[in-house]
Amino acid sequence: MSRPGAPPPPSTQPPSLRIPVTRPRWVWIFLGLNLVVWLAMTMAGGSENDAVLIQFGANYAPRIVAGETWRLITANFLHIGIVHLLVNSYALYALGPETEALFGSSRFVTIYLMSGLSGSILSFGLGAGAVVSAGASTALFGLLGTLLAFFVRNRKHFGSVGERRVQHYVFLALINLIYGLTTPGIDNLGHIGGFIGGATLGWLLCPYYTIEAVGLERRVVDLNSLRNEWKGVLLYAVLLIAGLFGGLARWSS
Repeated sequence: MSRPGAPPPPSTQPPSLRIPVTRPRWVWIFLGLNLVVWLAMTMAGGSENDAVLIQFGANYAPRIVAGETWRLITANFLHIGIVHLLVNSYALYALGPETEALFGSSRFVTIYLMSGLSGSILSFGLGAGAVVSAGASTALFGLLGTLLAFFVRNRKHFGSVGERRVQHYVFLALINLIYGLTTPGIDNLGHIGGFIGGATLGWLLCPYYTIEAVGLERRVVDLNSLRNEWKGVLLYAVLLIAGLFGGLARWSS
């Protein structure tokens, strides 16, 4: 027992360490962009109008074959009706902040855009030709795959919590896949392509934590970055380009 007025004895418990996180900002930019585009489509004739969707850049094979490959990106920012917009906005709100906080803004933007592109290319290359496809769900499935990759790679750091998160994301992916396969009008190829892209890039760009001593203090640092893994990202981009040319060859034959 210490005497009155004496300072408390030093704690024998090691100080808690926190993983580094980034304050999300691109999530809100993407949410705002999706809303602005939807409003513009509504004023132009309706977001459920195929002609308006094609005008604004939906994934539509005949136009892509004609050279409008930019649609593979723009389609991810269009939504077909208010319900579609609200569902995808909620999913982005649920998955996006955690992904950007863990991976940082540059890796988050790379994963989001390239996952969306992965889904668009798979949908274009293997899907039905004259079907109009749009929505952020390709990129959102990418975020789901990214978070799954994160907790699988870092399961030793998070213990039982990490295992539960892995089970949770696997369950979400399976439920959404089953729902898509049993519901008409859903771009399942886009979802699968987005998930594959997100899981691949999430594994490649996953934070790699180590403890660094700074004087008498210790802190957790992330040794991975987009700069460190640019070769892998470039290789994945080359594979996407190859997939695009494969789809063009299919529809041009």
